[in-house]
Amino acid sequence: MTGIIAAIYASFILAIGETSLKKSFRDFEPSVGYFVSAVAGLILLLPAGLILGGSFSNLAQVLPYAIMSAVLSEALYFYALSKGQLSITAILLSTYPVYTIFFSHIINDERIAAEAWPFVGITIFGTLLSYLPSKLTRRELVLSQALVWPIIAAIAAGLADTVAKSIINQTSAYDFLIALAIAQVPISLIYLRLEKLRPGTEIQKILKAPQYYFHALSGGLMAIIGTSLLWVAFNYSDASIISPIVATSGGIIVLLAALFLDERLRLRNGVGVALMLAGVIGITFTT
Repeated sequence: MTGIIAAIYASFILAIGETSLKKSFRDFEPSVGYFVSAVAGLILLLPAGLILGGSFSNLAQVLPYAIMSAVLSEALYFYALSKGQLSITAILLSTYPVYTIFFSHIINDERIAAEAWPFVGITIFGTLLSYLPSKLTRRELVLSQALVWPIIAAIAAGLADTVAKSIINQTSAYDFLIALAIAQVPISLIYLRLEKLRPGTEIQKILKAPQYYFHALSGGLMAIIGTSLLWVAFNYSDASIISPIVATSGGIIVLLAALFLDERLRLRNGVGVALMLAGVIGITFTT
C-alpha cells in the first residue's frame, strides 16, 4: 500500500511539474529546464537520500543505472515533451507503462496478479483516452516530430524504469536517489552543450532574472519531488503496478493544459480521467 500511495502522490506532482515545464518551453530550450531540474536534484535529492538511509557505499554499483535513467527517462523525456501540442505528445509518452510491463516481465520476472490485470488495463486505457486530441494533422506531426520522439521516449522510459527497479531491488531506492542526483548534473551539462548553450551563461541569466525562469524552476522542483516519490514507490511494489499509476499524471496534465495552456478539454478526456481513477482504485484493492 505504501508504494501505491507514493505513486499516486508522484502522479499529481509530476503532472503539475510537466505542465509548468511545458509552459517554460515557450521561452527557452528544454535543456535549460532539465539543467534547472538537475541542480535542484543535487541540492535536494542528495541530502534527502542520505537522511532517509541511503549511503555512498553502493555508488559504484548504482551509478551506471542512474546515468541510464537520467538519459533515457529524464533528458530524453524533456526533449520529447517539448515537441508539438502537449496533449499530442502526452498521449504517446503515456504509453510507457506498456513497455515497463513488457520489460519487467523479461528482466525482473515480475508477474501481475490475475485480479489486478483488468484494472491495470483500465488505467492504461483511461490514460490514453484522457490524452486523446480531437484530431492530428499531418502537417503538425511532420513539422513537430510529434510522433517519433514521444514514442522513442516512452520505450526508453519503460526500459529505464525496469532497469532502475532491478538495481533498487539489489540496493535501495535511497541509494538510487543519491546516484541519480549526482548523474543528472553532467548529463544536463552535456544536454546544454548539444543545444549549443553555455552553463555559465544560463546560470547568470537565472540569477539575474529568476522570475523569468519561474515555470522552469517550479516545474523542475516538482519533477524532482515526483521522481523521488516514483523511486520510493518502486522500493515497495513492482514496476508493473507502479508505472500505470504514475502514468495517470497525463490525465491531470490534460486538465491543467485546458486550464493554463488554452488547450481544449473534451468529453472523452473526462471519461478517460474517470476510467483512470477507477483503475487506480482497483489496483489499490487487488495488490
